[in-house]
Amino acid sequence: MHGPSANGKTRSERILAEKLELLYRTSAAILTNFVISCVVAWLLSDFYPHWVLAWWLAAVGAVCAARLMLLWRFHRTSPETRCSPCAARRFTLGALASGMLWGAICLGLPVWGDAMDYIVLAVTAAGMVAGAVSTISVYFPSYLCYSLSFAIPLTTVSILHRDVDIAGAGAMMVIYYAAISLTAWRTNRFIAATAELSVDNQLLKTSLDKAHGERDAARTDKWSTLAQLSHELRTPLNAILGFSEAMHGEIFGKLGHTRYKEYAEHVLTSGRDLLTLTEELLLLSQGESGTLSLKETEIDAGEVIRSLIDLKAATAGRAGLELQAYIASDLPLLKADTAKLRQMLLNLIDNAIKFTPSGGEVSVTAAVRDGSIVLKVSDTGIGMDREQVAIALEPFGRIANALTNNTAGAGLGLPICKRLAELHEAALAIETAPGRGTSVTITFPPVRTVSRSAAAAA
Repeated sequence: MHGPSANGKTRSERILAEKLELLYRTSAAILTNFVISCVVAWLLSDFYPHWVLAWWLAAVGAVCAARLMLLWRFHRTSPETRCSPCAARRFTLGALASGMLWGAICLGLPVWGDAMDYIVLAVTAAGMVAGAVSTISVYFPSYLCYSLSFAIPLTTVSILHRDVDIAGAGAMMVIYYAAISLTAWRTNRFIAATAELSVDNQLLKTSLDKAHGERDAARTDKWSTLAQLSHELRTPLNAILGFSEAMHGEIFGKLGHTRYKEYAEHVLTSGRDLLTLTEELLLLSQGESGTLSLKETEIDAGEVIRSLIDLKAATAGRAGLELQAYIASDLPLLKADTAKLRQMLLNLIDNAIKFTPSGGEVSVTAAVRDGSIVLKVSDTGIGMDREQVAIALEPFGRIANALTNNTAGAGLGLPICKRLAELHEAALAIETAPGRGTSVTITFPPVRTVSRSAAAAA
């Protein structure tokens, strides 16, 4: 945090810039200073020579104008060049000049002033020095130059006065100025700590944003590379499948030995499994890298479910499971990508069959709820706890138990379903408990519901 920041400024330069921004917001205080000078000149006009007051007011006006010009020039410069220590020194010189002019008028008290004039300048000094705490104590040297150049002449001439009351008031003013200066110093420390905290927060935010950007870039690169790898794997896999199918089908005649046919069948099965894994990797990597898109049509989700039930009926039968479909009679059409909808449901049905012991039941339900099409795949299998659900939703997350130790899979089924559901703006929810089965629900938003009558009219 102490090195250069994103815009090239060091931490100390940024802290100084924060302080200067506060310091150079004193245009109202400078104008007030001139107005008070006019009022004080009018109050002193009974005893002070008018030519002295005229010259003094002219000098005060010139200094105020110069200070306002300094503020204007500061705000006209670019934020990147405002952190120069020269800007603080220039402001301090302006404050010193203003304070010295007030000190100069105080030095005229022994010559022209009466007791009332001492009171006027004492009250004015007390108010203006106290007011400077909130305006210029952000840069403590500036406050000291202003207050001391005003207070020292006033307290000196007061203490040296022959009148005991005025001398006593001068001594009290010394105590007052010391207390006010202490307050100004504490205010300066508070403002400095606040500025440091603000800068550190900005630097931390910049660092976090940079880290998040690098993380996202690395994540995109990773999944883009994986997508490219998946594309490269598909070509040899298709060749393996093609040759294996030709051997298995003996399209060129008998192979001559039954074991060759057995080998070819193993190659064909392995190739299909590898192709399925590659397709899943490709689908997941496209989703992670933001390149996955939809080819939407108005489809009958019930027909898709029935076709998948027919496809998986033999697999469920071999596992000793009952596979059922419950489809609402008034189910409207769904605006979705047919292939990706099949992929979601197929993954969920495969998982349900895989993790349900023999004698159990797997069901697929399609219904309408509050204008949304709701698809649910339920089983009476082993179920999961909350931690296992979190693992299952992560890519390559597999849950080890007695039933899953001997099952194949790379842990991509649920993550793919989640990505595809999000792509359809659908919500995927999992209800499960150990030993009580699992239900995975996909709720499509009402905007994806298309009534059959409207579709027929179209």
